[in-house]
Formats: sequence, C-alpha cells, structure tokens
Amino acid sequence: MFLCLSAPGGRGKGSDVVEDKDRQDAAQAGSEAPVSADDLFSFDGIEEEEEAPAATPAAGDEDAPEAAAAADAAGADADAAPAEAELDPEEAERRRIAEEKRRKGMRWYVIHANTGHENKVKRNIEMAIKANGLEDMFGEILVATQDVTEMRNGRRVTTKRKFFPSYVLIEMVMTKETQHFINSIPGVTRFVGGTQQRPQPISQEEVDRILGRMTKTEETGGMLEIPYKVGDSVQVIDGPFTDWVGVIDEINHDKGKLKVMISIFGSETPVELDFLQVKEVG
Repeated sequence: MFLCLSAPGGRGKGSDVVEDKDRQDAAQAGSEAPVSADDLFSFDGIEEEEEAPAATPAAGDEDAPEAAAAADAAGADADAAPAEAELDPEEAERRRIAEEKRRKGMRWYVIHANTGHENKVKRNIEMAIKANGLEDMFGEILVATQDVTEMRNGRRVTTKRKFFPSYVLIEMVMTKETQHFINSIPGVTRFVGGTQQRPQPISQEEVDRILGRMTKTEETGGMLEIPYKVGDSVQVIDGPFTDWVGVIDEINHDKGKLKVMISIFGSETPVELDFLQVKEVG
C-alpha cells in the first residue's frame, strides 16, 4: 500500500521564496486557461510489438545460431564504436543512464498541476517517492524553465521563467499503482496525453528538445532574441534618453546591443542601447 503524502506543514525561508516565485508566475499567466497539451508536446504512439519468430537453422547446420549471434555482435560493435568515440565522457554517461532507465521501462510523462504551484507539486512528489521507497520506479521530475533577460531599473537582470506553465514532466515506470500514486499527490490534477486508463508518454525527441532548450539558455546566460531589424523606429524606455524616438542603424546580436540614431538638437546622433532599453513605436 502506498502512503499518500499531504503537503508539508512546516515552511522555511527557502520555501517562501519559491512559493513567492510561483505566485509571481501565476499572476503573470493571468486567468487564461493553459494551452492544450496537444499543442505543446509531441506524444509517442506506443503499440504492442509482436515478437518476431526466431529463424529456424537449416538442417545439419548446428553452428548457425552461434555464428549468426557472433556476426550480429561484431556488427553492432562496429557500428557503436565510432559513435561512442565521438561522444565526450559526460554525454556518454548521460546516454548510458538514459538507456538503463529505458530498459527498466521508464518513460517521460506530463502531468497537469495547479497553475503557479508547479514547484510545490514537484517537491510533494519527490517527498512522497522518498517516503514510500519508490526510487526505483521514478527518475527525474522537471519543471521546464528558461533564463530570460529583462531590464529592471536600468540594469539587465536574468530570471528563470517557466515555458510550460501548469505542467510538470516526470520520468517513471507506468503501472496502475504508480499512476494512482501520482494522481493522489496534492496539487496534481491529471496526466495529460493518452487516456485516463492509459496515459501516453512524450516522445524521446520531445524530451531532447525540452532539455536542449533549457541547457541552451543556461549556457548563453539567457535568451537574447532581438525582435527588431535595421530601419525599425523605436522609443527609448530606459536610461538618460528615455522617451526619445530613433531609428535602428545597427544590431549586435552577440551582445544584444543596438545602435540607434536619435535626433539631438537637429543632428542625427548614434546612441548605443541595450535592446531591452527600447520598445517598438506604434
């Protein structure tokens, strides 16, 4: 029997900070209903595979199975060797762990949580798994976030923002027991994808895309997507030239900088600005 854990009663300073961030995210999301999971995630269509019948060796050829197995193993080693050689040790270890989890039957699923409480739900699941000794049935639990760069009080600030609000990703072995266990966690509303009786995992390609998106923003120090092009008219919203209007003359994508031509005393003057210091006119 599984023990169903309720939300922890004690609250420390650290949990207050996380819950404050959750509330901020919930306020930012507003009262709009979340986008359908079908539009956000790519689910994997799993069908029961029939086991292929074993090949019958020719009469009198008693060594055929051993020879075929040896040939298959040699071919597999030859195919795997170059690929493994190209991987760095960290990536090779990551793939080894992922393959080991898949052999156990672990797949990635998506659960819907109360908006603004994604981190709290993640903590509840982790505590319940540990309390019930179910570590072998579960892997990672993920609230997908990305680093976003914003301008606040004249300074560039990088914050983490959820790019799948209301959803938590969980790696697990799906059985009736583990499904009921997750559904009983406070804050979890349902599994998404598939049916109520048989939730559907997301594809490995989708998992790689999500993890890659998170890793990319961590390595680059935040998203630097500049939504402007040369010739656009912009209004300065931060700094000594606030409220002045100018035209973008040059864009430095690597640094996130713009050269804006502003008319000062009747003369066109180039001013270098962070792309977060301006907004589009009109």
